[in-house]
Amino acid sequence: SASTSTTNPPSKQFFHLHHMKSGGTSLSQWINCGISRQRSTETRPKIPTAQLSECSQTRYKSCIHDEHNYCRDRIGDAVTMTYCSPLAVTNYFGWNDADAVTMMRHPVKRVWSMFRFQTRRCFNCHTIQQVYEDIDSGNTTDYKDGLCLSQLSNHITRNLLKNVNVMDLDDETLLTDEEKVTDALDSIRNRFTVVGVMEQLEESIDLFSYSFPWLSVELEGNAVKCNFPHSNGSPKNNRCGENHSHWELPDEPDDETWKIIEEHNKLDMQVYEAALEIFELQKRAVLLDENIE
Repeated sequence: SASTSTTNPPSKQFFHLHHMKSGGTSLSQWINCGISRQRSTETRPKIPTAQLSECSQTRYKSCIHDEHNYCRDRIGDAVTMTYCSPLAVTNYFGWNDADAVTMMRHPVKRVWSMFRFQTRRCFNCHTIQQVYEDIDSGNTTDYKDGLCLSQLSNHITRNLLKNVNVMDLDDETLLTDEEKVTDALDSIRNRFTVVGVMEQLEESIDLFSYSFPWLSVELEGNAVKCNFPHSNGSPKNNRCGENHSHWELPDEPDDETWKIIEEHNKLDMQVYEAALEIFELQKRAVLLDENIE
């Protein structure tokens, strides 16, 4: 009816917690396709959406610290959100009860992908071994401020912290490593409706679509198809080679580099193992549900 097309559904229903270089951009685009498809149906209400990302540091900090910032109204009115930020931020803005999804990726592969993606802009064309040496020695003046270096060490664990004040997220002394992992593990096990795993993408897509049918590739009575995209690949020319040519980096790190990255992401490795366990439980639950039906 005409009335339903102008009435917004309740706010704060669904959000995607986006971890950088974990298929999050592709997942967000897929979610947006599903939302746009719903909007295109005349009898459907409007579905306000919003996003908040640490990538835009100035906007992000202003939204967190300035209670009069216009972003507060957008987040408050949104039905769906994408948060590229720690989970604690979603609680800060009152999204505690919303359905939540996230996509995980093996920590070493995620870090390596980030390094390949930002080789010049973030890491000044240094090798990742050199970057880690500089981080360990505190010699970081050569690198861009912001999220660049923090992406390389247990970033996912930080992203899954929820029992911490958002103003204290960057205080490394506030929680022990054990406390961080405990909080992150609880988030993975108890906060998300669906936890996808990038290394098992097709099965993850099936899980998302099963839990949220509006994400299915095709919907009866609607011509729009929502296929899962593949976005944000590494640049064709990172300009880190001779005369600003491309420095060719392999798709995956060699054994030595793998070990160095793993050594700096021990907390994330624990969280990822828990995510794999949850992923298997989700798959079994769907099979059980289908058998009952």
